[in-house]
Amino acid sequence: MLRILTVRSQRDLPPGQQLDPGKFGAVIHIGTAAPWSEVTLALPVSSVEPAEGLSHLLQFLTSVVEYNYADGAWLQRVDLPQRYLRNVPGPQLGTPGLRSLLNIPSRPLLALQVGPRYQSLSALTNLYLEALLAGVDMLVDDILLGDPPGELSLANRVPVLTDLCERASQATGKRKIYSTCLAGSPNQMLGKAHWSADQGVDGFIVNSFTHGLGTLEDLSRAGLNKCIFATNMGSGMVSRPATPTSAVSDRRVGIDEQVISKLSRLAGADAVHTGTTGAECFDVSWGDANRTLAQPIAIVGKTIPPSFCVAEGDLQMINVWPNMRELGRDTIFEVRSAILGAGNSVREKTKRFIDLLERLTVVSDDREALQVYRRIAQTDEDLQRDLDETDLNDW
Repeated sequence: MLRILTVRSQRDLPPGQQLDPGKFGAVIHIGTAAPWSEVTLALPVSSVEPAEGLSHLLQFLTSVVEYNYADGAWLQRVDLPQRYLRNVPGPQLGTPGLRSLLNIPSRPLLALQVGPRYQSLSALTNLYLEALLAGVDMLVDDILLGDPPGELSLANRVPVLTDLCERASQATGKRKIYSTCLAGSPNQMLGKAHWSADQGVDGFIVNSFTHGLGTLEDLSRAGLNKCIFATNMGSGMVSRPATPTSAVSDRRVGIDEQVISKLSRLAGADAVHTGTTGAECFDVSWGDANRTLAQPIAIVGKTIPPSFCVAEGDLQMINVWPNMRELGRDTIFEVRSAILGAGNSVREKTKRFIDLLERLTVVSDDREALQVYRRIAQTDEDLQRDLDETDLNDW
């Protein structure tokens, strides 16, 4: 693997040619001999100069799987030297900046999803406004909303949704923001970002897997001072971790979520979709991915702020604590049916959701969390039903 990555060949060099050890790197560790073993390699920075960008870095790190010298490979972790880190843009706001913008010092943030593409914007405008007035912190586009023709096009929805946030901000005295989904080529997306920023948009949703890390870097370096939400939806098609019961033949090549999350943060993401427990997405341990967003990065003369985790995927109130326990307080909960679904009014649902987030912020274990849920469920039949139907031993 080391030879393929750095020399670009497994074959011996021609007679008389010497391999410079500094350009070849080193094998640091090889795990216990088994069908699948952990291997740690030290790779020279000269193989991926910082000016070449994070997309080039990712191409370099994953290129080894194109060859037949291994049955499979899983990219588990990447650590970068200061020389490289000094050249990445990093988040413009990060967790501290976004909390300061909204003046919410500690509790998780609550976002209401706009979309999907088949729904009418005009039919839901009043409901979005009600949710903002009742306590929702931000509106965020569904990550596949894109720029369809008609009512939900970028040109049509941006003025409407930024106006809603402005009206709610004035009425409540609390800042409300809107982040829009960008789609198109990198150049088109950058142009749409500038136009959206001029219209009052406060952030963008970008896919680091399909749009590329370079698109995130461009947006972060554009000087717009807007928050960037990064998702890697679709990467599960080619990169999904094996389960503990998987046979060796079932193992797939892929990239661990912590690598994508870390590179997304370095590219400029202020918030990263790390995964959601109990919300229809496939579940794995997100702990390493969360740590890469929160861990301090010490660089002489430069600060790379931490980023929010994002939990989404038709998230319901009953799922909040398991995700908060896993992801921490610096999490943005993106919800839709939990607020806009049938039943109680949008205002009541929103207020209960905010109440739940505030109460869980000071909770330390499952027992205390369950007490919070039971208190709120006394006036919420839907939540009580979910509690009755949930196996709290496996919560």
